[in-house]
Amino acid sequence: MLATTGPDVLVTYERSGGFAGIHEKVTVDVTGTALVNDEKVVLDDAQMRGLRRALGRVVTTDSSPDGCQVADHFTYTLTYRGHGATRCRLPSDWRAAVERLEALTRR
Repeated sequence: MLATTGPDVLVTYERSGGFAGIHEKVTVDVTGTALVNDEKVVLDDAQMRGLRRALGRVVTTDSSPDGCQVADHFTYTLTYRGHGATRCRLPSDWRAAVERLEALTRR
C-alpha cells in the first residue's frame, strides 16, 4: 500500500464537495507511483517532470475560508513540501498542479 504521508510522498491532493458531494484523493510518491482514489497508477518520466515543474510554482501554503460560504462549493487540499493548505477558491499558483493531478482521476 502506498503511504499517504511521509518522506517518500511528493504531493497529496484532495477535492471534495460540489452538488454531487464528490471526494477525490491523489497521492504521488517521489518514484512516480500514485494512489488515485485507492487505485495504483504509475506516472511516466514526462508526467513526473511536468508535475514537479507545476508544483515548483506553488507558493500559496496557507488555508483560507474565502469562497466556503457558497452552497455546493468545492474544497481543495494540497499538501506539498511539508505544507498543507485547504482552500475553497483555487489559487492561481495551484492551477497547473491541480490540473495534472485531476487528470489522473479521469484515467
